[in-house]
Amino acid sequence: MQLWRPNQPLQNGRFTIQKVLGSGGFGITYSAVEQRTGKLFVLKTLNHLQQTRADFEEQQVKFVNEALRLAQCSHPHIVKVHEVIKEDELWGMVMEHIDGQDLAAYIDERGRLPEDEALRYINQVGQALEYVHAKGFLHRDIKPNNILLRRGTKEAVLIDFGLAREFNLGKVGSMTNAKTEGYAPIEQYERRGNFGAYTDVYALAGTLYSLLTAEVPFPANFRKSGNLYQSQSNLIPGLAIE
Repeated sequence: MQLWRPNQPLQNGRFTIQKVLGSGGFGITYSAVEQRTGKLFVLKTLNHLQQTRADFEEQQVKFVNEALRLAQCSHPHIVKVHEVIKEDELWGMVMEHIDGQDLAAYIDERGRLPEDEALRYINQVGQALEYVHAKGFLHRDIKPNNILLRRGTKEAVLIDFGLAREFNLGKVGSMTNAKTEGYAPIEQYERRGNFGAYTDVYALAGTLYSLLTAEVPFPANFRKSGNLYQSQSNLIPGLAIE
């Protein structure tokens, strides 16, 4: 198992690890400096949990495919992947470093956002999703944590395509059941279902709800069961959200 540490050199000294930026269900990200240029990059690999799985090699293939999908994307609101590297037996992707914070942290600091500001970020991410869907794959993990705001410009950038999968509209497909409660649509609670652009649109709508209310939406399976919950419209005077 490999976990990179601060000051560790990679690629024969090309990069030097600075620190861990974060770790999710699949990947771990690091900040790293390219010694020749002094530029800051983000390096991502599979995390320690994935590295201990019996099907680790299969997971590495999926990881590299994620990098290849992202490398094909050239969009102002999608994180840029420059290349893939291999250090010993561990693959990593080299991505642009975005100076800023994610929307989850942003609303934690500021509380619910004004409608015009929230809609501006949702519109930007929506443009990114249109681009992604036109290329035939879904993100499948849209949420405030996976949207970064560039410092200064406040432009929204979609990150973390670890759950991204190709899809065929109208065809029943099999997907992993990984999901984020509150943002995942009902089809992500099933191992097989009809997946399409609407899968990401649901999560984008859930993200808008969070930006406007500073709360996580009720999970889709809870809502489908018929359980009633208190209206949140009183959280935003003049704006009805159900």
